[in-house]
Amino acid sequence: MDDSDFEKMGKPKPGEWLYHFHERGQSFDDYKAAHPPRPTASRRVVVLQPVGPFSSLERTILGKATEFAGIWFDLPTRIEPSLPLPESGWDRIRRFSWLEQPVKQYKTGYFLTRLLPGGFPADAVCYLAITMVDLYPEESWNFVFGQASLSQRVGVYSMARYFPQFWGQKESPDTYYLALRRSCKVLAHEVGHIFGLAHCVYYRCAMSGSNSLEESDRRPLHLCPICLKKLQWNRGFDTIKRYEGLREFLKNQDLKEEATWIDLRLKRLWSNPLNHRKGSENPKRR
Repeated sequence: MDDSDFEKMGKPKPGEWLYHFHERGQSFDDYKAAHPPRPTASRRVVVLQPVGPFSSLERTILGKATEFAGIWFDLPTRIEPSLPLPESGWDRIRRFSWLEQPVKQYKTGYFLTRLLPGGFPADAVCYLAITMVDLYPEESWNFVFGQASLSQRVGVYSMARYFPQFWGQKESPDTYYLALRRSCKVLAHEVGHIFGLAHCVYYRCAMSGSNSLEESDRRPLHLCPICLKKLQWNRGFDTIKRYEGLREFLKNQDLKEEATWIDLRLKRLWSNPLNHRKGSENPKRR
């Protein structure tokens, strides 16, 4: 396995995910033995369900992140018509030191209840609510980025903290790119969980756990060799073709750092003659 382009996971620092949660890791053999969920002929669409209002910019970013998820998982993706937020009974008011005005948070249970039972689309392999409001799972929690029921393949995720307004800051020329990068990461990570990928403890990887927005921002927008092997086994995609599709998307969105990484990775793969044979990291070049 060529891991020249990947950063090994170092000793965790205080505050980081692995400092607080001692996960043993999931090998490729562990993954296969767990019989993870896989798309079927009738259920193969990643369906996103907006809940509550979205600005024009926020909806644009959601659309682009959905397009990215389709390339990442080699599956069709779709955004459903928006659903309303609850009028009462599922919200609370919280005050944060960096904001002048209080924030209304919504309980994750409301969103999961709306998705199931009876609302799961017939063609969906997973069904995820996306919202621009802040979330909490229970009264003892300060907030949560999202919550999911992996067995039922539903989840809810908030993009609220991905934008500067939540932090009392003004928009900048980088607002779009940072929010898009974060939104792509959360879809890659959370849908990856629904397909049975556990947190990665071997490399800095899109499936690495994160204990804060800062740690999530340090997580790369690519899979390590172990997690890529799991997803490729699950989905059966051509790895080179997938890399090329991701590179085109990233370049079109001006996410230069991520596109450059893929360029370098592709050059290394094609410098190895073994990767021209079916069954290697790239099954077959187009």
